Amino acid sequence: MLIEPRPKGKHFTKDDRVRIEALYKAGHTQREIAQELGCTQPAICYELKKGIIDQLDGETWIMYKTYDAYAAQQYAEYQYTAHGNGLKIGSNHDYVKAIGECISMGYSPYAAIEKVGNAYGVKVSKQTMYRYIAEGLIPDTTYKNLPVGHRKKRKKKVESTMRSQCVTHRSIERRSKIIMMRDTFGHWEIDSIIGTSEGKNESCLVMTERYTREEIVIKVENKTADATTKAMQELKQKFGDDFNKIFFTITLDNGSEFANQNAFDALGVPAFYCHPGHPYERGSNENNNKLLRRHFPKGQSMKHKTQYHATQAQHFINGYPREMFNGRCSNDLFKEQLDQIDLYNKQNILDFFNIN
Repeated sequence: MLIEPRPKGKHFTKDDRVRIEALYKAGHTQREIAQELGCTQPAICYELKKGIIDQLDGETWIMYKTYDAYAAQQYAEYQYTAHGNGLKIGSNHDYVKAIGECISMGYSPYAAIEKVGNAYGVKVSKQTMYRYIAEGLIPDTTYKNLPVGHRKKRKKKVESTMRSQCVTHRSIERRSKIIMMRDTFGHWEIDSIIGTSEGKNESCLVMTERYTREEIVIKVENKTADATTKAMQELKQKFGDDFNKIFFTITLDNGSEFANQNAFDALGVPAFYCHPGHPYERGSNENNNKLLRRHFPKGQSMKHKTQYHATQAQHFINGYPREMFNGRCSNDLFKEQLDQIDLYNKQNILDFFNIN
């Protein structure tokens, strides 16, 4: 009788072990048992070793070794408990696809996890997601596809002596120490970004609220003091009397586009200038610029970018799930602060920041 070969990798069942015990005690060789079960002889040899026990002969009262199906089954079940848990995502292809799509849109693995949430009945940790990416379980996604896929560079040691600063500018050293604690709302950092070094007329003015990391992105005509002043005046006009309830101070660098300190003071918002060559004194602004660069890549022209594109980038940043906020976004915290302020036209502010 021809025995159908046992599928490769298939484990012995409890019934298989009972058959092995019967054949073994009947005096069959390992080769004969293997032929009977449709497996290889080494597989039978290994199985017999797992189930060998010492047994007492009731007639001669001599101990001898034999195969016991129950002992072999117990051993197999114990070994199985040492196996790791299966993938948490299982065969949830929709969840995997949603995560991959978020990452392709510029979200980090953590932000993608928070953005997708529990919509597909599963949610993994950040560490697990990075492992899945490393193992190639997320389609079309590798470390190279991540927004920040490189190792962090060590910061160069900063010289203790400050470089000379324009005496007409109000130094950050005069800014209240309370602002440094990030415990209060309404203190902003400001910067500007360009696409290419030749495209000075292609610029965006970016502002970051220190407490909530809320962002404002304004496409300006060029990287000049006049264009910056015009953009800030239009922003104040848009917010009306609510402007000075949201903007208390502004911290900026010494770029030529921010040279007119009087223009900022005329808005009713004191301007404080960082030390030259110390961008980390606007740390929130610099970090948000990394998110903004996912929409305005460095080295790529902004010639065809409009305020619409700037607004879309602004909404992306403000709705971005942040690990520092336990998965909440800047809009969530910003709205909480607005709820504590008596605004004249709150809906206008909510619409500007796309807050529901």
